[in-house]
Amino acid sequence: MTKAFDLDNCDQALNSNLPIPPDHEFYTEFGLVRGDFKERVIYRTLNVNTSGDEPTFDFRKNLTNKTLLFLGGMRGSGKTSQLAKYASYLNNPKCFYCVTCNIDDELDMNDVEYMDILIFQAEKLAKRLQEESIELGEDAVKALNIWFTDRVKEINTKFTASGNIEVGVEAGFGIPSLFKLFSSVKTSIGRGKEQAEIVRSTFRNRFPDFATRFNNFVDEANRVIRDRHLGQEILFIVDGLEKAMTADIRKKLVIDESNRIRLIKANTIFTLPIELMKERQKLKNFSEVYSFPFIKIKDRQGQIQIDAYNALEEFITKRIDRDLFESEDVIKKAIEYSGGSPRQLLQILEKACYFTDPQLNKITTNDLEEALNLMGKDLGAYLTKEKIELLK
Repeated sequence: MTKAFDLDNCDQALNSNLPIPPDHEFYTEFGLVRGDFKERVIYRTLNVNTSGDEPTFDFRKNLTNKTLLFLGGMRGSGKTSQLAKYASYLNNPKCFYCVTCNIDDELDMNDVEYMDILIFQAEKLAKRLQEESIELGEDAVKALNIWFTDRVKEINTKFTASGNIEVGVEAGFGIPSLFKLFSSVKTSIGRGKEQAEIVRSTFRNRFPDFATRFNNFVDEANRVIRDRHLGQEILFIVDGLEKAMTADIRKKLVIDESNRIRLIKANTIFTLPIELMKERQKLKNFSEVYSFPFIKIKDRQGQIQIDAYNALEEFITKRIDRDLFESEDVIKKAIEYSGGSPRQLLQILEKACYFTDPQLNKITTNDLEEALNLMGKDLGAYLTKEKIELLK
């Protein structure tokens, strides 16, 4: 994506589905304009010291103290970009070895379970270790490989009986063979409900044993990355839970699987579907839960917050040249109608571009109003009288 200097390039510049990493020209810092949300609370929860030139983590003080953190917020609030910022900032030899797992990129969000995510985490860790030519102690890798291979043999026996394609098994006991084994299991889950249930049930039935093997794998990786001066401990960042297609799936992933989640002893940040924030008291029994809000563009009296407005104006003008707007009022009105949601702001401007006059090469107030009217009608079509009263 590149900055748009004409209307023809606005569509790619306003893409609201691509998260922006901290090193991208579009990245905008919203850390100080999210109301009560403070990044330093997240860092302290992770036991990270941010007082120096770079963040540090003392593994000796946290040998048995692994942080599990849920970050809940509406879709479009910027959680993915925020997590990318954490991964970039915290990934250093004196702090964490960050492993980001975007589950919506590689798992079936129509049919996903916690077991799938945990196998995906193991695969992503093994992949990064392999890419960086890191070998773990032979005993730890061999033990996990043998355990997984035995489970795959169980699965293949069931697959053969039901006529399904067997899971491939790699020879050897190194990280490359372990990575291929995890990948094969993950791929098998994606081949259909019947195969997925066979794989999941095989691991579910032995989950305490699986959790122990997974924890030992992470502990051994922690030891080696410290020796290689790549980080002090692993931090998993698991993004995309809110993109599971149904509320039942999302609840099952987090609430119904909480007893299994708490058996995993690894520093982890999960995104939390917004409707599950009401369950935070249950989650706080074994984790920390924080709300990640939209940008606060107005106070309770309806007055615009200048810092927030300026941040969102920067967010827009990094993507679209100012000369493409008829006036500053177009930008201001788009910001106000976004409600402080970066994604909604992009979508409003994207729709406004549909109504522009190519000869004028400007986004006008009239274009914006037509876009808002269209979006309002689309939303209104799904609102009942009772829902409108509730909103009011």
